[in-house]
Amino acid sequence: MTMIVAAHLEDCILIAADKRAMLCNLETGAMHLSNDDEQKIRLWNRGAIVGTGDTVFVNRVGDYFINFQESDSQFKQMDAIYEEIERRILEGVPQSHLKNNSLIFSIFDGEMTGLYLVPIEPFFNVIEKNGQKIIQPEMHQVTPYCIDVTCFNMPPDMSCLQNFQHHLRSLSSFESELEFIGYYISQLKQVFVEHAQIDPSITSSFDLYIQSCSTGKSIAMHVENLRLSLPIPENLNYWDRNS
Repeated sequence: MTMIVAAHLEDCILIAADKRAMLCNLETGAMHLSNDDEQKIRLWNRGAIVGTGDTVFVNRVGDYFINFQESDSQFKQMDAIYEEIERRILEGVPQSHLKNNSLIFSIFDGEMTGLYLVPIEPFFNVIEKNGQKIIQPEMHQVTPYCIDVTCFNMPPDMSCLQNFQHHLRSLSSFESELEFIGYYISQLKQVFVEHAQIDPSITSSFDLYIQSCSTGKSIAMHVENLRLSLPIPENLNYWDRNS
């Protein structure tokens, strides 16, 4: 599946994602390894986008971001997400398989970079208002010194993630960019190693994306973090997830 760690560092945003892709039987929920070299963080002209859940759905929404042109009159990401949800349902994907999906993206608006989370479940929550049935999708902004973690199984012990958030530092607090990058690589290595010990659906190696809040400039890299990970059990099932 996927583990994503996204953080707002006041003057930068950070997104890290593991490399493992799993195949899921839509009828039984049984999961099997697809590959350990999945490029989950995708870059577009204003930032990056990554998602958890159905790979086809996540990639199609990512394509909307990547194909967005500055000449386009409006950026309608929520409409694009809704259209892809409907498309996947028409293709036979059950709603239950899409509800747990989520998207995280960054966007530089010319003045500031924002970091946002879009959970998919609210797209399915129909309410009645003024005699009409409507949905109220949600887009949450990640604020400075906050993190968002999305994964197949949330750890029973949150101390590692709490420690990561507690020690968030801005780029300006370091003497150099190299020191800044090295600091977060070290911190994230520990996070991914610890989580890979309880979740066989992720890798301890990860991709890392960092974007400046003031300029929108960014850097993307792969971080090798080879550790002996859990074997993937034959009975790993999507419906046994703990979130």
